[in-house]
Amino acid sequence: KMSWKSIHCYTFYLMNIFFVTSSTIDPIVQTSLGRVQGINAFSRNGRIFYSFRGIPYAMPPIGNLRFKSPHPLKSWNGMYNAQNDAPACLQKNYLFGKSSVEGSEDCLYINIYTPKLGIKTTQYGGQLLPVMVFIHWGGFFTGYSNSNYLGPEYFMDEDVVLVSFNYRLGVLGFLSTYDDASPGNYGLKDQLAALKWVQENIENFGGNRHKVTLFGQSAGGASVHFHMFNPLSKDLFHQGISESGTALALWAKPLGKEQLQIARLQATLVGCKDSLNDTFSLVDCLRHVDAEDLVNSGDNFKYFSIDPLTVYLPSIEKKTKDNPHPFLIKEPMEYILNGDFHHIPWILGTVEDEGIIRAAGLLSQPETRINLNKNFNDLMPNLTALFMSTPKEKIQIVWEKIKNYYFGGENSIDLNNNKTIQGLINLYTDRAFAYSLFQTALLHSHKGHTPLWLYNFKYRGQYSYGELFAASQENINYKWGVCHCDELIYLFKSPAIFPELRDPNDIIISKILISLWTNFATY
Repeated sequence: KMSWKSIHCYTFYLMNIFFVTSSTIDPIVQTSLGRVQGINAFSRNGRIFYSFRGIPYAMPPIGNLRFKSPHPLKSWNGMYNAQNDAPACLQKNYLFGKSSVEGSEDCLYINIYTPKLGIKTTQYGGQLLPVMVFIHWGGFFTGYSNSNYLGPEYFMDEDVVLVSFNYRLGVLGFLSTYDDASPGNYGLKDQLAALKWVQENIENFGGNRHKVTLFGQSAGGASVHFHMFNPLSKDLFHQGISESGTALALWAKPLGKEQLQIARLQATLVGCKDSLNDTFSLVDCLRHVDAEDLVNSGDNFKYFSIDPLTVYLPSIEKKTKDNPHPFLIKEPMEYILNGDFHHIPWILGTVEDEGIIRAAGLLSQPETRINLNKNFNDLMPNLTALFMSTPKEKIQIVWEKIKNYYFGGENSIDLNNNKTIQGLINLYTDRAFAYSLFQTALLHSHKGHTPLWLYNFKYRGQYSYGELFAASQENINYKWGVCHCDELIYLFKSPAIFPELRDPNDIIISKILISLWTNFATY
């Protein structure tokens, strides 16, 4: 005969078995297209969360679907294995000094991380959680969404659902002929398809589809801004964060008719020169070129070192019968000045030394540095794209004023003179990031866009992306400051790049930044 004490202990034992079992069984979720099975994982503080990686959100953009808007995916039978990272979109990462092509053309996959699944959230009296959808960086030519670069562990200590995804890059994501043959913006249209997928499925992962924060860094931050112009994106997210990038940045400026010239040069580089006079023939020829050859041919667009970094960019489209839903039909500035954008709560900001992203690479390669100094007054106006904002006949006059301001009139970068090194960093910071960001905030505020928040991230921790962007520290006795991308170190665990955070101050900053971003998404 059992005593009450024995019954109580036995019941407690059974409950423990239940909770251990339920937390170790791989989670299964029903999506609109079929069932997916993920894995259990642990947050930074040891909280169990559910990870679903590599779920397809559109048809593979291969074969005849290359250079076309994403096509809806068909449903599947059985269980889809969502336990592993999908390959990144095909790319060549010039920023990390990678000489070979990586990734896959079949790359339209999405990742979901959640501390609560839908059935648990609703059945046990909880509420659906705020959703945070991240768009990765990479200048529209590179970038990764997988867990080795965008690990979710820090966010999963909070009550939010985190989403990341791939989108097409470079020539495969942004080739445009400025007509119906290839309207362009496929990478942005992939992002739109991913946001639609979130609306259709996120409640089954415990997320609130009516409370979606879209955030991104660099090209991802600019993408958030681009979505604010697009009427098809309007109801798919409800607030935004743009880290180190807006649609007014020089490297994000949409191209118009000049895209056709780029497409023709691309065709010439890969053996399609007989199709130059007909855009449909040109695009059809490019569809039959090996995808890696297409990406590799991008080397031929560089005129100095790895510049220009961004060749294929968002483009201005025409609305036609065959292109009824263009992503972008006007210049960003025109949208802003007309007040034609989604008036959502928006955080935007920079880090202190954004310009390290190029300064480090230019100065750390001896041959590149020598060539830069030898041709300083000829190269620098081009490397800072003065032609995009200054009449040709005034470029040298403007450059002399810039040189005096940032370099004290010096005609080279002296590695023994920290002022000239920092001058180069400051010039790139202002030209490529800071000016366009403040211009964006000012113009939006003048059009009654509230609330808006600005930030500047100045913390330099144990690790920095500057160490990656610099080919070598040999002969450079200079400690890089707070580099472009550095805030990502404190938002995402990134074992492919950096060791785990160990410094107590780094951990404190990480928790503060996570708290700021998730509080914005929640309240």
